Amino acid sequence: MKKNKILLATLIVAWTMTSCVDNSGQYVGQLYTTAQKHAAVNECLVQSKDSALNHLFTDYGYYNYNNGAYRIDYSTVAAALMDTLSKHGLGFLSDSLILATNHLASNCRTAMSDALTTAVKEMEYWDYDGLIGGDDGAITQYFKKFKNDDLKAALQSPVSIRMNVFNVNNIWNEMVAQYYSICGTPVGVDVQGYIINKMLDGVYSEMMEEEHLIRTDTTHQNENTILFR
Repeated sequence: MKKNKILLATLIVAWTMTSCVDNSGQYVGQLYTTAQKHAAVNECLVQSKDSALNHLFTDYGYYNYNNGAYRIDYSTVAAALMDTLSKHGLGFLSDSLILATNHLASNCRTAMSDALTTAVKEMEYWDYDGLIGGDDGAITQYFKKFKNDDLKAALQSPVSIRMNVFNVNNIWNEMVAQYYSICGTPVGVDVQGYIINKMLDGVYSEMMEEEHLIRTDTTHQNENTILFR
């Protein structure tokens, strides 16, 4: 009988200890109000987008930040064009295009900031516990899923204007003309759409980096994001 009581007590202690581990966000759901959870998720987005802006939208930030990790090139959409020009001594045009494109992207801070701020303000959430208890990039991925089209639309005009200001259109047209004179083959690339997509790819990647820190590093947390501890 005594052995049975000891075994029962051991099982109760073991159950109590394991039940204190929150693997599903269940305790977050129980301990915090909807308003607190909304503030946490929203603050995570605000802090993450601000981090992306501060890292990428400085002088040649896209070109230089993190050893060029977010540098915009054209290797995936115009490899044949660039290789051909390089073989004919015109590689400097590709270099000029890449530099001008990254200068353009880094110069879009105001436009990107306005677009991101509006998108965050308009966000709606249906599963706070799932987002808070999700993986490192759950909130950023959710944001991208529902706001990517809005962000792309908001950037069309600012990027179009800067493609002329930073000479991207002229350089690209010269490259296409030179390629056609060599190969007799036209080139069809949506350069503006490509630039916008690459800009947003960089922003989302940086937002995910900051979201990871918010979830794992207390120095990146504040009174709203304390829920992620």
